[in-house]
Amino acid sequence: MRVDFDREMAWWDAKAPEEEQDLADEAVNRALRWREIERHLAGVRTVLDVGAGTGAFSIPLARRGFAVTHVDFSPAMLALARHNSEGLQNLRFVEANAVALPFSDRSFDLVLNMDGAISFCGSLAEQALRETCRVTRKKLILTVSHRAWMIPVWVSASVKVVGCLLPAVGAMFDRGKWHQEQFPENPLLSKGVTQDYFPGFRAFLPGELRALLEEAGMRVLRCGGLGSLANFCDSEAVERACQDQALFQEFVDLCERFDREVLPEGPGTRQRAGLIAVAVPA
Repeated sequence: MRVDFDREMAWWDAKAPEEEQDLADEAVNRALRWREIERHLAGVRTVLDVGAGTGAFSIPLARRGFAVTHVDFSPAMLALARHNSEGLQNLRFVEANAVALPFSDRSFDLVLNMDGAISFCGSLAEQALRETCRVTRKKLILTVSHRAWMIPVWVSASVKVVGCLLPAVGAMFDRGKWHQEQFPENPLLSKGVTQDYFPGFRAFLPGELRALLEEAGMRVLRCGGLGSLANFCDSEAVERACQDQALFQEFVDLCERFDREVLPEGPGTRQRAGLIAVAVPA
């Protein structure tokens, strides 16, 4: 179904003030993404951050001296990012849509595309993914929503709200797709979230994401779950770990080992995008 980007933009504008507030296991997800980024900074001069929001990654990287281009299509996100980065001369802001990036091929040494800029393009998610690959010169790191976790989320919401499994559950299970107008009952599932609305959405399985990256001319170095251990742990334990700096680092160490050694294709964290891929042009 057609993505109404004007409606999506209003939704993201409304979420901007809370964009960097870490809930549940979001801090774990963010820490694991930073660890992956750190592994790939050697030889990097230019960075593109697609769907950069309020600057959680773009601003720290610019402060470290990289030439960073921060892309988002939400004016409210961009306004907060500009405020947060006052005085930085090597950080450029561009208002643009992830499905049509205004840059030439192979423009950036490192391209980041985190959280929502692919999955929240809904039916155009694959186009957004191809655009991200197109502008990558050396390394690409992206996160998208993991269908293995989105299916339980949709099942839980459907049973809690209406006491049965709505058609949207089958669509998420079979194709990883959601649209507010996909089925007549869908607005029931988004009632109570921001603006009683949930944007067009696409969740991926690791094998599916890997295949799409390869079709886009990339060689995949990593593709799998991000922080699955935190998802499986009791929420109170995760919250406690996040409040103690030393314990948090130990916990993140274990999460990283779990992703690599125990369950590489696990569902990822509960919050934020739980499927990560790292790739280079083939």
